[in-house]
Amino acid sequence: MAKIDLRNVCVSYFMRKSAATAKKFERDAVGAQIVVGQRYIEIAALQDVSLELKDGDRVGLIGTNGSGKSTLLKLCAGGLAAQSGEVDIEGVVSPQFALSTGLRPELSGRQNTELKCLYMGVPQLQVASHIDDVRRISGLGGYFDLPIKSYSAGMKSRLVMSLLRLVHGEILIMDEWINAVDSSLSKTIGGLQSQLIERSKILMLASHSERVLREWVKTLIWIDQGRIREIGTVNAVFRAYNESQRH
Repeated sequence: MAKIDLRNVCVSYFMRKSAATAKKFERDAVGAQIVVGQRYIEIAALQDVSLELKDGDRVGLIGTNGSGKSTLLKLCAGGLAAQSGEVDIEGVVSPQFALSTGLRPELSGRQNTELKCLYMGVPQLQVASHIDDVRRISGLGGYFDLPIKSYSAGMKSRLVMSLLRLVHGEILIMDEWINAVDSSLSKTIGGLQSQLIERSKILMLASHSERVLREWVKTLIWIDQGRIREIGTVNAVFRAYNESQRH
């Protein structure tokens, strides 16, 4: 059983106050609330957030840039600590913020895939098989054994998206990192995404794409200035969110 249980959670970032940042800040601007103290500036990224997710939940996050979506994902992934409130997470968490993180340009696609296998905990006896799968899915041919610094942007995207084959976890947390790939690979990658999501017990996905969210999630959470403004069905929350953007 997997679960995410947040109760009255607050997360802030702090920066030392300087002459350049000492000016008065405009209220009701885009992003989290900014609190100016005597020595520090506090950016209140999440404020009094309560959320309970259980097996089978497929949840999308929407909101303007800086509203707190990525902070909430990082909190649930264990990458951030809360200043106050309670955080209770059960299950193996698989945060997928950027599959390209950690790739070394001087190494080949094969060598980078092997490193990713080891990083993601693939058993040693299964590494060779996974490498063969990534090579086949990516369609890179001989380039798979060349340094990735020699790849075009599209070729690197092929390698990165093919690494979806390695991802496992009960709680799948995805920021909007899904890259566009050419049509010869998109069907395969779509299949990998489907398998990945179907295997997970809980999905949390932040995206600005209404199409992506309608395809993958059942529930939407609208985050506004660090607070949960609305939770509900995809249709209801999108209707309220889109209406607010017209004013």
